[in-house]
Amino acid sequence: MFRKVRIILQAITTYKIVEIFNSIEGEGKRAGATATFIRLAGCNLRCTYCDTTYSYGEKGGEYQTMTLDEIITLVNNRRFFRVTITGGEPLLAPGVNMLINHLLTEGCEVNIETNGSVDITSFISITDKLFFTIDYKLPSSGVTDKMFLQNYDKLRPWDVLKFVVGSDADLKHMIDVIKKLKSNPQIYIGAVYDSYPLQNIVTAMLDNPILKDTHLQLQFHKIIWNVDQRGV
Repeated sequence: MFRKVRIILQAITTYKIVEIFNSIEGEGKRAGATATFIRLAGCNLRCTYCDTTYSYGEKGGEYQTMTLDEIITLVNNRRFFRVTITGGEPLLAPGVNMLINHLLTEGCEVNIETNGSVDITSFISITDKLFFTIDYKLPSSGVTDKMFLQNYDKLRPWDVLKFVVGSDADLKHMIDVIKKLKSNPQIYIGAVYDSYPLQNIVTAMLDNPILKDTHLQLQFHKIIWNVDQRGV
């Protein structure tokens, strides 16, 4: 009975898919590794430096509607069992839990890129095959007040906490946040593209003991391809 219900739900549940593509991870702990990306439409934030505005737009973003089976077929037909679910903000998509669980059942290692404003409690799994790359939006983003602060104390050692620095004030704010962390995620620090010197971040990493185990983050996809190119 329950299996039949699950099959029916899979068949009728649809997702707003902006794009599905193969590339390398540009950021975080899998940077440089091949993966399949599933970009879902819609976002609740409007960061000042957003580089995926096409995922939400005035009418909810550019997307096509796909069933779970259609999505899984695209992922399974490829060689990469590393999958990144991104957006927009993917955790707001109806049925995303079903998508995540199905990918895990298929043997995928799933990375969920989330903007820090959505409660991750119901998505946390005991398996290290599912991990979060979660943002903390610093003041230059314009949405620091939207952060769901309880998230950051739930992160596990295999999760990633990501900061994007756009000013000296951001750097100071980031250090204050890290000092207050009650969890032990992997921390990656990048700069707003072409807007803030990476040297400043490295200097801070060298000068502040609290940053000794953090990682500098580069956006590989913007180095390899044109910064505005999609599907990479």
